[in-house]
Amino acid sequence: MRLLSLLFASLLLAACATHPGKVDHVRFAPGAERVLAKTEAGTVRGIEGAGVRAFLGVPFAQAPVGDLRWRAPQPVRPWEGVRDATRLGSDCTQAIGRQAILGGGGGLVVGSENCLYLNIYAPAGTTAQPRPVMVYIPGGAFTIGSGANYDPSKLAAEQGRVVVTLNYRLGALGWLAHPQFEPQGEGFGGNFGLMDQQAALQWVHGNIAAFGGDPANVTLFAESAGAWSACYLMASPGSEGLYQRVILQSSGCLEPSSLVSAQDAAATGPLFAERLGCSGSDQVSCLKALPAWRLSRAPSLRAGINGPGSWGPVHTDATVPENPALAIHEGRFTRVPVIVGTNLDEGRLFANEVKDMDRYQKETIWMYGDVGPRVLDRYPVGPDGPAYAIATNFTDQRFACPSQALRRQLSRYVPVWGYEFADRGAPFVLPDWIVGLDLGAYHASELAYVFGTSWVFADVKRLTPEQKALSERMQSLWAGFGQRDFGPDWPRVEVSGPVRVFSPDGDRLDADFFDRHHCDFWDGTPFGAVQ
Repeated sequence: MRLLSLLFASLLLAACATHPGKVDHVRFAPGAERVLAKTEAGTVRGIEGAGVRAFLGVPFAQAPVGDLRWRAPQPVRPWEGVRDATRLGSDCTQAIGRQAILGGGGGLVVGSENCLYLNIYAPAGTTAQPRPVMVYIPGGAFTIGSGANYDPSKLAAEQGRVVVTLNYRLGALGWLAHPQFEPQGEGFGGNFGLMDQQAALQWVHGNIAAFGGDPANVTLFAESAGAWSACYLMASPGSEGLYQRVILQSSGCLEPSSLVSAQDAAATGPLFAERLGCSGSDQVSCLKALPAWRLSRAPSLRAGINGPGSWGPVHTDATVPENPALAIHEGRFTRVPVIVGTNLDEGRLFANEVKDMDRYQKETIWMYGDVGPRVLDRYPVGPDGPAYAIATNFTDQRFACPSQALRRQLSRYVPVWGYEFADRGAPFVLPDWIVGLDLGAYHASELAYVFGTSWVFADVKRLTPEQKALSERMQSLWAGFGQRDFGPDWPRVEVSGPVRVFSPDGDRLDADFFDRHHCDFWDGTPFGAVQ
């Protein structure tokens, strides 16, 4: 989608610079002290203070550099002595820019290939009873982001959980596919970032007990591209036993343009290499000799999360043997309880450049082709202007309706709950007059509520008392998923059924989600969710 704004890109650049996840309030707390934990590879030294125990920058795999570039992650080599874990590891190499974020190339490159680290947060002290574990996969269109962008210390301390955030390879380094990868024994490629996520979960399974966590009681939660990934992980046989429940926040993984086979993605690999000057018979060796920044700045030629010219996971390979839509429809996935939810105004974060009718019409036709005129009829421009109209159709087609379809499919096999985050007063770091429109319950606005801490988009100091109460409810529900019954306030989805609408005015149940988001319309187009 071409609507991504310069504002969004600049904020994400700020995220890379600020890193809320470094938890300085823990590291520099009065009386903070060093603590130790022993992993399978060696002992790490973390920090405990302000009621939180944190281990930062812990490696879960070898650095994917040199011959390990575009290879499955390899186990960490053991080390002697004690490894410092009081500072964040590097973010994965990523290009920050208006076009780069969606796979269009260019941008300012930050990070490093030596980036396969995770961060562990737990309540201070030790406990004889292992604590439930929550593992978070961050989003960022598969091109940007890191576990360090989030501070889960409040969630860990107040909910009594061990919370893990992680990094995974991004852009071409994480998602390139090429026919010449096949002799390496790992197929066409295209899923190196997904392999990283699975390796991190395997590390958690084997090591989290040393940090007070229960490896048999793991909630996987994820947002946006992270939730797309988690959906693919559910269709991966290698994920069996690595988690006991999943929370998918703003995932449209049944959206058809984002479902790409490894073979189709690999067909674009040779041209990608040629455009980087690798035109010989051994393109992979040539690509491996290039600096990471050049690869990160190169535009995608394959389809991904945003259709043509983007990045993302693939299917029909060794990691994800079949299309996730088919696997879920046929019940061939990790059968665990799932929460699937979206935000009321997902698309508004990306729509502030659509300022007039001409741009609205051109963008709509570009996105939907022959269906575009029907979309324009279904989503007429109202008194708020064209930005709100295009944001609404993007919300419905890309997020709301695929999530509704996913709930329907999953509920045939496992317990499922649905939600919609609907706080249209959610805080944003910049005022509306700079953004150009009221962002409402924008994409990722729920994250400040789930973690209860600030991040690049939101300052929790701006939460009203009612919003703070909503945040407390969501933290309790996310942490309590699988530990206690939600009861009648949040009933399960039975093929169709109500979603819980989160609002500072009081949560409610809504059975009209399908109709409100025009899912009947989208189901009748090629852009409807695969079911």
